[in-house]
Amino acid sequence: MSATETARYIAEFTAELSYLARQTRLDLLAYLLDMARLEAARALQAEQRKR
Repeated sequence: MSATETARYIAEFTAELSYLARQTRLDLLAYLLDMARLEAARALQAEQRKR
């Protein structure tokens, strides 16, 4: 799996996990998952700029 594919997978999966965490009022966990999603999205953008 490439770095781009990994970052895309992490961004998608953490978005889903964050949603679940918010639904059950696990706010800190949701926040941390959102930060992971944003970092994965940033990594995706950086990889796309390289091309």
